[in-house]
Amino acid sequence: MAVQLFFTEEQRKVFKSSFKSIDADGDGKITPEELKAAFKSIEIELTQEKIDEMMSMVDKDGSRPVDFSEILMKKAEQMRGKGAQYFKAFDALDTDKSGSLSPEELRTALSACTDPPMTKEEIDAIIKKADGNNDGEIRRAEFVRMIQSSY
Repeated sequence: MAVQLFFTEEQRKVFKSSFKSIDADGDGKITPEELKAAFKSIEIELTQEKIDEMMSMVDKDGSRPVDFSEILMKKAEQMRGKGAQYFKAFDALDTDKSGSLSPEELRTALSACTDPPMTKEEIDAIIKKADGNNDGEIRRAEFVRMIQSSY
């Protein structure tokens, strides 16, 4: 499924685990009753109207039980919406408009928003973790993956 390529393996595992915890009968689908029971198990009582509203937000094909692919599609929609915000943040940090964040740009940004300021070693560790192509800078896609993986 193409939407699965949008997520990291770790994200898919988390989503699948959450899905399975709600899918009480293990049939690969979440019914309104299972969703209501899941909320009740954490002491949240929802009206049938609210459950129906939540199901409709995810159930794109109108089949009513929601399968895992529909959950992934909804999550991808949510993340795409956040993507525009991530791009704006990246553009604000990319002060030289090079299309990548240099260690200096990242250091300046992180020093301004952390107290006490992050050390060079801490910033270098962030760059190393996020820098997928090992060029010493963080490109836009790497930045987005870094932000998404922190959730």
